[in-house]
Amino acid sequence: MAEKIHFTFLGTGSAIPTAKHNHPSLLLQYKDENILIDCGEGTQRQIRVAHLNPCKITKILITHWHGDHVLGLPGLLQTLMFSNYNKQLDIYGPKGTKKMTELYLSLFVGKSDQLKIQVHELENNDIIDEKDFFISCKSMSHDTESLAYSFNIKEKTRINKAKLKKLKIPNSPLIAQLLQGKTIEINKKKINPKNLLYKEQARKITIIMDTKFNQNAVNLAENSDILISEATYSAQEKELAQNHFHLTSADSAEIARKSHAKKLILTHLSQRYEINPKIILNEAKKIFKNTIIAEDFMKFEI
Repeated sequence: MAEKIHFTFLGTGSAIPTAKHNHPSLLLQYKDENILIDCGEGTQRQIRVAHLNPCKITKILITHWHGDHVLGLPGLLQTLMFSNYNKQLDIYGPKGTKKMTELYLSLFVGKSDQLKIQVHELENNDIIDEKDFFISCKSMSHDTESLAYSFNIKEKTRINKAKLKKLKIPNSPLIAQLLQGKTIEINKKKINPKNLLYKEQARKITIIMDTKFNQNAVNLAENSDILISEATYSAQEKELAQNHFHLTSADSAEIARKSHAKKLILTHLSQRYEINPKIILNEAKKIFKNTIIAEDFMKFEI
C-alpha cells in the first residue's frame, strides 16, 4: 500500500488567538519527514497536546514573517536546543528569512550555535527536490514577502514487500530486475513482476496563507488533492480583505474551483467568526461544495 501523508492542524486562528484557535501552524508527516508549516505563538505546546515529538521535525516552511505565523519559532528552537536535537534542521522561507532566523536565535540566553540549522531563502517557482517528493512554492500577494507551498508525492513504481517475503525473494539484484519489469527465476520458478509491482500515485497538498487573490495561487493549487487556504474575511468584506491583503471565503473557494482541487479546507478565520464559522463555510460552499473548516488538532491523511 502507498505510504500515507498525515497532517495535523496545530493552530487554525488568525492574528489574534482565541480560547479555541491557536495561531497558525500545520505539521505534515510523510515517512521520516516531519514538516512544520508556520510556527505561530504557542505552537510547541500544541505539538505536545497533540502527542507529537518536536525533535522529529526535519523541515520548517515559513510562509511569511508576520508575528502570528512565526512568534512560536524562538521557543521551539530553544526547546530543540535543550533537547539536544542532533539533526540538521532546514528552515525555508521567503527573502529575509536568513536575517529573521538570526534575529530569533539571538534572543536565546545560552548557546544557540549548537543547533545545526540551514536556512534557505526561496523565490517564486523554486523547488525543494527530494527522492520521493518535492515541495514547490510561488510568491503570493501580501504586504510583505510571502510564499505558498505545495507538497507533491512523486508517482513511483513500488514493490509489495509482503509478497516478496512470502515468495522468499532475497534482497539482491533480483529486486532491481523486477522493478525494471523483468521476469526473474528463483528456485526454478518464474516470477512475473506484474504480480509484485504497484504504482504509488502522485498526491498533492497545497497550503496558501495570507494573500490577496492572485493567479499564482490558482496555478500552485492545480489538481491538488487537498487545498488548505486562509479565509480571513467573509465574502461581504471583499474591500476590507483587499485592503489587508487577505482572502475572503469566496476567494478561497474560487481558487479551489479554478485549480480543480478535490477538497478545500479553510483556516485562519478572523476571530469575528468564532461563534458562527458557518457564515464563512456556507459562502465558500456556494462556489466549491467540497469545503470544510479546520479546527485545532484536526487530523487528515491521504
